[in-house]
Amino acid sequence: MIKKIVITLFILIMVIVIGIIALVVLIDPNNFKGFISDTVKDKTGYELTIDGNLRWHIWPQISILTDSVTLSDVGAAKPILTADNMRLDVELLPLLSKDLAVKNVLVKSAVINITDESKGDVFKQNNSQTTTAQTDDATPKTPATSANKNSHWSFTLDKLVVANSTVVLQKENDFINFRNIEIAIAKKDQQNVTVELSGNVNRDQQDLIYSLNADVNLNQFPQKAVIDLKNVTYDYKGVSVPTGELQGSMSATVNYQQSPLLLESKNIQFSVNGIDFSGSVTADLEQKPSIDLTLNSDKVDVTPFLNNQKRQTESVTIQQTTPVVTSNAKVSSNELNFLNNFNGKVLLNSKQIIINKIELDNVNVNANNQDGIATFDNISFNISGGNIKANGIANGKQKVTEVKLATVIKDVDLGSLFMALEIPNDLKGSLNANGDITTNTLNSDAILMALQGQLAVSVTKARLDNINIPNIIQTAVAQYTKDVATPENQQKYTELHELSTHATISRGNMNLTALKARSETLNVDGSGRVGIVNQDLDVDLQIQMLSGWNGKSDVIAKLQKVVVPLRIYGQFSKLNYQVEVDKLLKDLFNDKLQQGLDKLRDRFKQGDKSESESKSNSKQKAANMLGGLINRL
Repeated sequence: MIKKIVITLFILIMVIVIGIIALVVLIDPNNFKGFISDTVKDKTGYELTIDGNLRWHIWPQISILTDSVTLSDVGAAKPILTADNMRLDVELLPLLSKDLAVKNVLVKSAVINITDESKGDVFKQNNSQTTTAQTDDATPKTPATSANKNSHWSFTLDKLVVANSTVVLQKENDFINFRNIEIAIAKKDQQNVTVELSGNVNRDQQDLIYSLNADVNLNQFPQKAVIDLKNVTYDYKGVSVPTGELQGSMSATVNYQQSPLLLESKNIQFSVNGIDFSGSVTADLEQKPSIDLTLNSDKVDVTPFLNNQKRQTESVTIQQTTPVVTSNAKVSSNELNFLNNFNGKVLLNSKQIIINKIELDNVNVNANNQDGIATFDNISFNISGGNIKANGIANGKQKVTEVKLATVIKDVDLGSLFMALEIPNDLKGSLNANGDITTNTLNSDAILMALQGQLAVSVTKARLDNINIPNIIQTAVAQYTKDVATPENQQKYTELHELSTHATISRGNMNLTALKARSETLNVDGSGRVGIVNQDLDVDLQIQMLSGWNGKSDVIAKLQKVVVPLRIYGQFSKLNYQVEVDKLLKDLFNDKLQQGLDKLRDRFKQGDKSESESKSNSKQKAANMLGGLINRL
């Protein structure tokens, strides 16, 4: 029994082999040469040239092999595609019915040129077609089936593979080479195909490795298509990348429209170095790009980007040993010039953004760029228990960079803010401010020096640590007079109900005018400077100490009316003070001296009066005695 089965299988195999051999002998593959070229011409308008003869390849798949092939636009200087060879994997039985059923087309080592020299009559004709004409021609022409008018053969294609190839893309005068391209386009049904793509781009010491797979609905192609990007991965490395490497993935459903050229997606999901985003985008690319983008994220940590960029900058600075030659000519440039290249709207919402130790919560940014001028309708975020809001513009049309923001700061805790900024500072309290701030650069190393603006500033529940102003004044006075005792209050801070000032920001400094502060103990007026860049200050204060004195009541009454000059200066981390009490004590001692002189004068007057009265009495007594003697006589 087993022997009969084996013999039967052997006979069937021999019949199949003989059939294949007979088919190969009877059918010349070169008969398909003109048919394939005509079919491509009929469906695309491009000319396919196959060099040499076609030949059969039997094992492991019945295939037709070619030598080099080229695909060209009519009238173009260079072909769109050149390849070393092409392989068509065909099905056996359909050949008997004159149906060239191709399961796979494999193009190896291809060079695809998308340049000005590869654009010919077909490209020009497609660009000149109106929307109406394109709609009329929008009957689906998929690679599923086709039949050449002058041939009895029919043609079907299931899959197209382009392997180990290069794409040359021209953008104006710049050329970008996409290398190691692997493309696989497979038919799912009459209107749907799957696409797999991978490759890399090397340019200017930068390397991008990417891959994607997608399902494409061609029901209304070429006018419209729906692209379901299931998985896009990328890995971007280069000397200019802030973190050294950017990697992540993306998925989205993209609606494509040919005329006007429009891309739209409402379900974008993508990640960058572990940071996840979701959102939507509409891009009108017909003429000047117009992009409407919405992004949402739970948490964005930009610290690695900033720290790595700082290390790269320091490394470049250390390695630079040759002198830099500068020119006296003024160079005018606007860092916002890129805003002229597109119009768009951006809406960003993030629950938290982390910048080093700074945490921004409930971040909202609403920006609108039109004709090179971006307007910020709302920038809002919470920081250090408070909130900051800003509106303004970024101007990309003029010669110099200009960003102007009208800013409102509410209830920001200075203690936690300075701690997050890693700035040593002895001032605590709740910050409130409003005003306009401008900058003429976006360079992070220069922006603090470039800031300019006017702010009305107030700090409620203010506390100045490590300086007790009442103690400083009393101690200074006590060194000159015993009428004032050394203070008993040894607190190492000064509390104020509210501190307010007008601040002018310029060249890395905040200049303070009309500075006022109040508490139960103190009235303070003053002015000065706070160094934003150098982290130092120099403030002159005029202080009236209303209470807290220890000493004689008459002296204290005088001191409560006197204004004491106090200067606070130095680095934030080590403040110094200087109190000027010489004039105060001079006035005080002058009063005391005058009082002593008045008492002495009064004493002298009383002494003279007593002496005069004594002399008068003596004279009277002498007269009386003389009168008595005379009477006796």
